[in-house]
Parts: sequence; structure tokens; C-alpha cells
Amino acid sequence: MKMRSRLRYWVVLVVVGVVGVSGGCGNARNSGSTSGATSIIFDTDIGTDVDDAGALAILHVLADRGEAEILATMSANRNRWSGPAIDVINTYYGRPDLPIGSSKAGPDPEEWYRQSVGAYPHDLRSGDDAPDAIALYRKILAGQPDGSVVIVVVGWLTNMAGLLESGPDEHSPLSGRELVKAKVKELIAMGGLWPNSRPGEGEYNFRMDGPAAYKVIRDWPGRIMFTGLGIDVMTGRRLAADGPEDNPVRAFYRNFFKANRVSERPSWDLIAVLYAVRGLGDYFAAETEGKCVGHEDGSNQWIAGESSGHSYLVHRMPPAELAEVIEELLLTPPGR
Repeated sequence: MKMRSRLRYWVVLVVVGVVGVSGGCGNARNSGSTSGATSIIFDTDIGTDVDDAGALAILHVLADRGEAEILATMSANRNRWSGPAIDVINTYYGRPDLPIGSSKAGPDPEEWYRQSVGAYPHDLRSGDDAPDAIALYRKILAGQPDGSVVIVVVGWLTNMAGLLESGPDEHSPLSGRELVKAKVKELIAMGGLWPNSRPGEGEYNFRMDGPAAYKVIRDWPGRIMFTGLGIDVMTGRRLAADGPEDNPVRAFYRNFFKANRVSERPSWDLIAVLYAVRGLGDYFAAETEGKCVGHEDGSNQWIAGESSGHSYLVHRMPPAELAEVIEELLLTPPGR
């Protein structure tokens, strides 16, 4: 990700005042859930960065507040430690039985989550023991009302490409594309350089599985919000310093900070979750006039024009204020 210049930031802020859609800062999206909470499937490449853990943590906090209903947690990372890291976080926040799916075909990097996984309660010992993510997606989606599910992907689009390619099974007679079209309200994809990247200079999440990103951008049969904000929204410092000892997310942040000799981290994935649950609110605005074109090397371009169902997120709230909102969520204890 690249930090915008101060001048460009304010230019974008003025422009998006015209194209952005605003809503109540604390209100959950409308969804098919009878409680009014947003029905969320969370998809992560947890393993090499810490904002994945932070994103899942604030999703649990928002669910505790009744703003979200977490249907499942998925790993695009097939490393054996990724599933247990997800399970540790789910368990800490009082949802030990939340479904966890794991890619059986994606990349498998893992650097440091395993250092603390064993110190916290969880049942899943290896991602190899988790259900196949694509099969679990089909099962979960088939059981939901039409147009009700928001999928937030904070890692590679590996599972999304696999879902599109999937065929009818015991859960649904629909193809993957048909199932997505019927059940998914919106896909939030944390990835891309906005509005454009240079050829061969794809953002990490797109670049790690370039063919998957290319396929999803081209073939997804519904709305996609691309989020790339976060480089200037620094969080984690307060959690690492003041979070309780029994919080595994604090341990993950402290491990990452020590390994990388930093004291805070950009909030790319946390911003994606905040948007997925609360929408634009007072936090963000959206560029909606045009479409994203992806390439198999992971690069992307925004082509201005008529609305296509593609959008990308831009700042409305100053980054420092947004960081405070996120840090408060990170420090919120489990609600149950």
C-alpha cells in the first residue's frame, strides 16, 4: 500500500462528498437477519500479518453488540496453524463452536502465530482437520435467505475463486456462481491499489493469488467493495500495552511487534470489517462511478464510467480519529 499525499487526500475528500453515501455511524447494515444484524462470513489469510487477528477481534466485538451475526470464519491460508489461530480468537470471544473452513489449495505461509496459539484454549489442532472452505461456504450460503450474506475477505481471493468454480452438491443444486448471485448481498475485498497500480505492481492480497483475484474481479455476479485504506490508520499500540493477559489477540500483536521491531500496525483488515458491518457511516465515502479491471499479475486499474457494481473505499473521517475508533474496539472485552 502507498500513503497518499496530504494534498491528494483532501482532493479526494472533497470529491467523494458528492459520490459518497452516508449513514449512521453506529448503525448496522440492513440484512436478512431477523435481529437486524449483518450476516457475515469472514475470510482471512491469517498467518503473516497481525491485522487479520485484529479484524476478527473487532468483528466479534461488533457481534457482541448485536451489529453482526458471524456465520463462519474461513482461512484462505492452508497452513496448519491458521485454523487454530482463528479458533483461539473465536474461543476467547465466547464462540468456540463457530464454523471454521480451511482452503485445501491456497498458499501456506506462516511465520509467528504458532508462537502463542498453544497458550490459549481451542479445540482445532490443525487446519488440516478443518472442513474444506468451499464445501463449508456452499453449506452456509445454501441455508441463508436470498441476498442476505456479506462476505468480507481480508486476504487472498482464493476461496472466492474456488466458490465461483464449484458445482452442485448435497447442499445446493446451484452452481457456485448461481449460489453467490442468489445469496450474497455484497463482497468486501481488502485488496488492490486505488485507483490504479502499475503493471506488475499488484497489492499483496491480489498478488499472492493473482489468477484468483483476476477471476473474481472479472466474474463475480454481484456488488464488490474494494477496500485499500489503512496505511495511515495505525493501531495496536494500546492493545499491546494495556490489553488483558488472557487476550490472545494481544499476544499476537506483541509477537508481531517484537519480530518486526514496530509498536503499531496499519489497519487494512480492520477497516474492511468496520465497513462490512457499519457501512460508510461517518467513517468513509465510496467511489462508485466505474469498474475495476484486474490482471493475473495482481495489478488493478479503475476505469471511470457508469456504475458497474464495483466501488472502492475512501476516507471521510480523518485517519487519526478512525484509529481511535478501532483501538477502542480492540480494547473492548468479550461480551459473553
